[in-house]
Amino acid sequence: MLEGGSSSDVVAKAVLKAVTSENPTLRYLAGNDVETWMKGKTSMSDEEFNKMMSKI
Repeated sequence: MLEGGSSSDVVAKAVLKAVTSENPTLRYLAGNDVETWMKGKTSMSDEEFNKMMSKI
C-alpha cells in the first residue's frame, strides 16, 4: 500500500488546501490512489468496500 501511495508533498498540499479554504468540504482527496479507491467505493456496498480495503 505504501509503495503505490501518495507522496508526502501531495498530502501536504491537500492539507494546506483544507486548512486555508474559505468554504471547506468534508473530504479532500490526496492523490490518484485515494481517488481510485473512492471511485470504487461509489460502486460497492460498505461491506464490499471494507472487505476490499482489509485485503490491502
